[in-house]
Amino acid sequence: MAGKQPESDGRGQEARNDLVLSFLSVRRALGTLGFFLPLALLAYAAAFGEGLLFSISDYFYSPMREVFTGTLCALAVFLWNYEGYRRDPGQVISDKLVSRIASTGALLVALAPISPGTADPHAPDIAREATLVQQALGPQAAQYLHFIGATAFFGALAVYCLVLFTRSDKAEPGPQKCAENKVYRICGTVILACMALIALAIWTGINRNALSPVFWLETLACFAFATSWMVKGKSLKALTRRM
Repeated sequence: MAGKQPESDGRGQEARNDLVLSFLSVRRALGTLGFFLPLALLAYAAAFGEGLLFSISDYFYSPMREVFTGTLCALAVFLWNYEGYRRDPGQVISDKLVSRIASTGALLVALAPISPGTADPHAPDIAREATLVQQALGPQAAQYLHFIGATAFFGALAVYCLVLFTRSDKAEPGPQKCAENKVYRICGTVILACMALIALAIWTGINRNALSPVFWLETLACFAFATSWMVKGKSLKALTRRM
């Protein structure tokens, strides 16, 4: 039929999806969780005068452990069930593949914590018994899994921003899509830059600085990925109108 969009057309799929509201809600939920975790940790530090720990991961060994692991597990569940658009013929990277990688990464960060011996010594003194993963693999191996998970999580979210979210079913996308793409590319670049700077901070040892540079870089990366998902969920239209 003339004018009918092909089934693989991303916008065509969204227009015909009976669950489009739920589809957008998942994106908004992911964005909300991305904003929530660092803000909750900042609120805790301000409310109880504990001061910021060296990294978000250090909060596993604090009274905010449940918030830390719970948020990451929620992210993992939403990402694992996020289907996105079907892959077009010839495309290697798909929404489903990248979301599953990000989901697995988030789960590893939550369940394979950093070694207690490398945690911020200023973290509140709570029980630091070995977790199930640490008992099974040892604290050092669990920490390696933690770092692999964090890299997979943020790396996959950067791929969403720079590759998947910027795809268009039109040779020349409209003004709104162009504005959204600018936001996605900025967010993806910020995530990659934060990942590189975090690695540099750990390598040089300045990650243990009292200014908590890794915490702030992780927070910025979280805000960047959260912003991209909120834009994709049509919740920040005012932002794209200014691009």
